[in-house]
Amino acid sequence: MGEKREIVCQYVFNGLTVSVATSIAGIKRSTYYYRPNGRCKGKQPSVHTYNCFMGHVNNDMVVKEIIDLITPEYNDYGYQTVTALLKQQGYVINHKKVRRLMRDNNLLHPKVVKYIPSDKTFIKFTVPPLEGPFRTIEADIKYVYIHGARRNAFLISFLCTFCRGNFVWDMDYTMHSVQIIRLIKVLMGHPIIREYIDIRRVIIKIRTDNGPQFIAKILAEALRSLGIAHEFIEPGTPQQNGHIESFHSTVTRLVCNRNIFDDLNHAKEIFSYFFFAYNNVRAMKVLLHYPPVTFLKLWKSGVVGIKEDKRGREIFFFREKPAPKLGTGPSAEVLLGIDKFNTFENRVLTTKEISPVL
Repeated sequence: MGEKREIVCQYVFNGLTVSVATSIAGIKRSTYYYRPNGRCKGKQPSVHTYNCFMGHVNNDMVVKEIIDLITPEYNDYGYQTVTALLKQQGYVINHKKVRRLMRDNNLLHPKVVKYIPSDKTFIKFTVPPLEGPFRTIEADIKYVYIHGARRNAFLISFLCTFCRGNFVWDMDYTMHSVQIIRLIKVLMGHPIIREYIDIRRVIIKIRTDNGPQFIAKILAEALRSLGIAHEFIEPGTPQQNGHIESFHSTVTRLVCNRNIFDDLNHAKEIFSYFFFAYNNVRAMKVLLHYPPVTFLKLWKSGVVGIKEDKRGREIFFFREKPAPKLGTGPSAEVLLGIDKFNTFENRVLTTKEISPVL
């Protein structure tokens, strides 16, 4: 490399430009301009991390803390959420170091390669504005395969687009408009909704697709009598129901693909643990790394505000930093009851055993 630089120097001395000379010699311009300064090439990664309560601790201890955070079945955290949770425990650490520690210990999520056709035209969908808790609720029905019965059951849930909470759901082999009306009445009387909004003054909007259960006249009349607005997405555009579609993707990944359901009651039992963990324990990046129930408390206390990011999208931010060690719900041990309530199968399911309908 040194000989090539000398050749370039001679060419430049004879009147050639640096670009032409480096092209002839087959080296980059940065290589020609580089001058070593005798210092170290880079700083070595630190082997300790500072904790406000324990002082400097070894990185091996930080890795153990990370493993404890992502070990529970429903805690499929990425490095950014893990960073926020470590900071809640007193660690002074940034997301780059957390990513390095998780990468070196094979704790990161595997990369998903998505094929996007170049000639596809994407639909520009509307995101519900962040008006307040339970102003817009997305509802949808998902198939869940019951292995013992060898048939699909219907899972219906109602997701708040503001706090991402999913407090009312049901599962059955049938799903008619009458059942949906009953669940909506339960939704309107739920204590959490009653706590955060006045249904006599706030108009709640329920957004659904154009399924036969949702376009029935009996459902329209019931919603009208309850004072609830019903809006439909355009046919063939599930993107406009993006929040609950993303939620059902999480259900598929964390519950359906990791369990074998003996019967409907067994499936309901497992889903009850999942919904409890989802609402009370599982931190979400969009909610400033808190679960829905805790986030609602932060919103009610006034420490959370709404602003626009660089792309003009509405996001949450902290007006003031919340108190350290603010509880995010019961611990994983309480949630899962150690081994008693752990219903997950240790073995890997085969293709035939996983629910054929996602």
